Amino acid sequence: MKIKLGILKALCICILAVSYWPSTGSALVLSIPELQVNAGQNIDVPIMIDQVENLAGIKLVIKYDQKLITFKNATKTKQTTPLMHIVNDKKPGELIIVMAGAQGIKGKKIVLLKLTFKATANLKKKTKVILKIDKTEMMSDQLKYLKCTTKLPPISIIPLKKQVNK
Repeated sequence: MKIKLGILKALCICILAVSYWPSTGSALVLSIPELQVNAGQNIDVPIMIDQVENLAGIKLVIKYDQKLITFKNATKTKQTTPLMHIVNDKKPGELIIVMAGAQGIKGKKIVLLKLTFKATANLKKKTKVILKIDKTEMMSDQLKYLKCTTKLPPISIIPLKKQVNK
């Protein structure tokens, strides 16, 4: 009887441990590709998600160095057409992006939004700018929060070579 009770306790502890174990394998990955832009030029930055089922709500707070890049606009993609979106760019160096819809979207390697920035023109050396996502909230159409990690490599800005007059 003591052995059965001990086995039962051990089984309960294992079940509880597994149910509270963080599942990093199921977290969504929000990313941008490695990008490079010439100083003074515009660059489109795709905000991508690796795979998702029933994504119906997104809130992102993105911060960046406004001395190196200037926000121009944000456009939805074919996959995110069913979602409405609002981009608050009132505070230089910070974007608050909200997307929502009644029905969720699903797929693999989806571009959620394309952000267009203009790189500063007067750079003397190659510079890197980082888009930092301060806050990420994602929700399914069943109103369940979706875990998300980010992978945001820096964007390289290449200075223009000066023209030599002959």
